[in-house]
Parts: sequence; C-alpha cells; structure tokens
Amino acid sequence: LMRHAIAEAARLGHAAILLVGDAPYYARFGFSAEKTGSLAMPGPYERHRLLALELVEGALDGVHGTLKAAGRKLKAQELISAA
Repeated sequence: LMRHAIAEAARLGHAAILLVGDAPYYARFGFSAEKTGSLAMPGPYERHRLLALELVEGALDGVHGTLKAAGRKLKAQELISAA
C-alpha cells in the first residue's frame, strides 16, 4: 500500500510526502526526519515522528514553517461514493 501511495504521489507530480509515523517502520520506504527539523504542525505531535520523503531531489531544501492542509475537501456524498 505504501509503495502504491508513493508511486501515485509521484505520478500526480508531488515533490515530497510528509507524514507522522514510526521512523523505524517508514525508513524502509525512504522516509526520515532529516529534512523536517524546520517544519512544524498545528496541534500536538511528537516532533521526531514528523517524517518526509522527497520525490524530487532537493524539494525540501530550505523549507520552514507550519504545515497546513491544502487541497479539495470531499463532500459527504463523494465520500460515500468513494467507499
């Protein structure tokens, strides 16, 4: 599932993937906390669990600030149809 999600993100043109997770597990897919030190998330989270995978080399170079959700929110009917 992770390999499929990574491939789909790359196919859609995303430059990086960020997630909060267990580093030893996600390291096998290339995720690390190496480039997330200058990033923050709203709300409580464990900083060492903020992980990233660059799909484009250098995509996270120099990034900093607080993450915020972006993209289209699905309506209830779309969620039902997707299931």
